Parts: sequence; C-alpha cells; structure tokens
Amino acid sequence: MLNTKNCKNKKICLVDVDSSIPNLALMKISSYFKKNGFEVDLKKLNYSGYDHHKREKVTIDGSEYDKVLISSIFTLNKDIVKVENCSNVHYGGTAHDIKLKLPEKIEHMYPDYELYPENEYSIGYLTRGCIRKCEYCFIPEKEGSLRIHSSLAEFYNPSLPKIMLLDNNFLASKKSISLLKELKKTDKKISFKQGLDFRLLTPEKAKLLSELDYDGEYIFAFDRPQDIKIIEKNLEIWQPLVKDWQTKFFVLVGFDSTLEQDLDRAMFLKENKCLAYVMRHSNCYDSKDRPFYTDLASWCNQPGLFKKMSFKEFIKKRHTTKKRYNQTMKIIKKDKLVI
Repeated sequence: MLNTKNCKNKKICLVDVDSSIPNLALMKISSYFKKNGFEVDLKKLNYSGYDHHKREKVTIDGSEYDKVLISSIFTLNKDIVKVENCSNVHYGGTAHDIKLKLPEKIEHMYPDYELYPENEYSIGYLTRGCIRKCEYCFIPEKEGSLRIHSSLAEFYNPSLPKIMLLDNNFLASKKSISLLKELKKTDKKISFKQGLDFRLLTPEKAKLLSELDYDGEYIFAFDRPQDIKIIEKNLEIWQPLVKDWQTKFFVLVGFDSTLEQDLDRAMFLKENKCLAYVMRHSNCYDSKDRPFYTDLASWCNQPGLFKKMSFKEFIKKRHTTKKRYNQTMKIIKKDKLVI
C-alpha cells in the first residue's frame, strides 16, 4: 500500500476527512514519503461524526498524484470521498477497518508537524491498548492489551508549547508514575485527549497528575452508574489538589443505564463541582426518550449553563413552546426523576 517504487510524479495526496485534531497517522505517513523524496499535499475536509450534520460527497482530481490516501474515523463518512484520474487510492482509519495498522517502519516515524502548520501540540501515544473490555468500546479489538508503545522522544517537538497524549488507559500502566514525572520535566502544557480511568487513581498518581501544567480541564471517564461509589471515594483524593470545576467527566448515557441513572450522575458531578460531558450512545438517537437525552446533553455540555442552572431551570429557558417543554417533562415525571 505504501510502496514508494515505480512512482513517476513523486507526489501524494493525503485526505483528512473528519479528524478533530491533527491526524497522527497521516503525519507519520507524510514523514515516510517525504523521507523518500515525495511532495505531500493535505486536503482537510472537516466533516463531523454526527449524522444530523449536512454532508455532501467530495470529488478529488488525482491526476497529478501517484497515490491518494484517505483517512476517515467515523463510519458515516467512509464513502464521502471519490477520487478521479488516479488508480492508486487507499482508504484507512477506523471507519474502514478498526484493525488496520500502519507498517512498523511508519508507525514509529517522527510525525510531520509541518502538515498541520497551526498545530500547537506534540502528539502521540506513550501506551496503547486497555486492561478492560467494555462492550461499548472498540479499543480492545483495535489495540489489544495494554502495553508501552513509544518513548516520549519519538513524537516530542520541543519547539511546540503543548503535549497531547492519545493513550486510552494511561493510568493502568505500571510505568504511569515514571511517565508522569518525565512529562513534568518538559515544562510544557500537558493534556490527555481520552478520558482517564478515575477508578485507577492513587494518591501518588493524583499528586503527580495535579502538578502538571495542565492544558484545560482534567478529563476522566464515568461510563457506568455502578462506579459512583469509587468515583466518590477517589474524589476525596483528587479534589483537594485541584480547583473547583477543573475536572470534567465523560458520561456515557443510553447504553446500559436508565434515565434516572444518567441524570443522577450528572447531578452528582454538579454537586461536587465537576463538569459533566454527556456522550450519547447511538441508542439514544432511535429512542423514544430522545428529547430527554438531547436536553441532558445540551445542559451538561455547556459548562456555563451547567454550573449556574438546575436541569429544570435549563429546560424552562431552552424551550419556548409548551409542547417541547412538556415533551421532556413528561419523560421526567414518568420515570420519577428528581430535577
């Protein structure tokens, strides 16, 4: 697929269909081809992963390229790009095959940060995989068991002001403590893009994490209602170390939880001055309770409103018609939710 032989133009096109951050795989592919004397063009399409967003198919003229490589994350975008006048077209990303991996010689290339000139982050994985096998998550199938993936030096760019880690369960690694110490020594602003596993927090990990020059809110995962006790226990370790509202939890709703459990988790976080970011499972969009999930996400995912208003106050202000207001209130009353 990524052979550099028998190429006349020595030029390739990379298409980033829907990455919300710089596409690490494309940056590594770019480095590989530039190393082999190729010119690299990037076309960034900025599509989203939401099915209600308008999308039109894109046609790319590939006549000047030896290869066109297209990366899509979301399944609904996998057929959005058509390439004409080039027979050497390759598709990648989780939308096409969650098990597809870069060849080792490319996987560990230093990223081409010039591909995204506005980017401020060194981006990479220190670990890959996960110790858990959650039904709603494809990471175990895609990445396998937890392991060290690379050194910080493999992707660290000292000239960039920030570092973004893409690890899926960093705190589960036996080396997480030493890696946190290494990250602190960089004196860069640090962030973990994925929600860290709050259940694995220890006093030592909490202290080291809180001492980083963190970029934005600390983000953790609160996917299961049954974890509320351990979340509450570990908040006693964590909260004395950070400011109010500096902690955010991704809250999965609509998968294996009731409406009451979904609202309870949001209310619990609000009471503890932590932000909630609702992640709606695809079940929500076909559910008869879709209005409730829409309102809950709209409330939680706007921090300014979430901090200042109760859910009921938010619903009253959000809906100007009685019909839409009553739609959510009917669901709430039916399930006897306390708001």
